[in-house]
Amino acid sequence: MTETAQEQMAKLRTNHNVRLVILSTKETVLCLFGDIKDDKDIVVGYKMLYPFSLSLGEVNEDGTIPITYSRWCPYTPVQEFKLNGEHIVSVTFPDDGILTNYVGELAQYG
Repeated sequence: MTETAQEQMAKLRTNHNVRLVILSTKETVLCLFGDIKDDKDIVVGYKMLYPFSLSLGEVNEDGTIPITYSRWCPYTPVQEFKLNGEHIVSVTFPDDGILTNYVGELAQYG
C-alpha cells in the first residue's frame, strides 16, 4: 500500500452501519445495512434501510464527477427491504463526502 492510500484509509469513517451495496443487477445502493439472524444466531438474510440508488453524472470541467441520489424503490412508503445474499455482489464503506450527504438525507426522515 502506498503512503497516499494509507492516508486515505485513515480519513475513512467506519464507526457506522452505512454501506454501499452493489447488487447483482449492477445497481449501487447506499443504505443502512444489517444482517437478519435466526434463533440460532445464523445469518439468513440482509436488510437495507432507507436505500438510495447512486449514479454518476457527466465529468465537470474541474474533473469532478457529480453523484445523483434517488430513492431506490419509490413505489412504496416502506423504507426497509430484505434480501438474500445471492443478490449482493459487494458491500463496502462509502466515501466520507457520500456519508455526509446521506446523513443529511436521513435527517429528513428523523
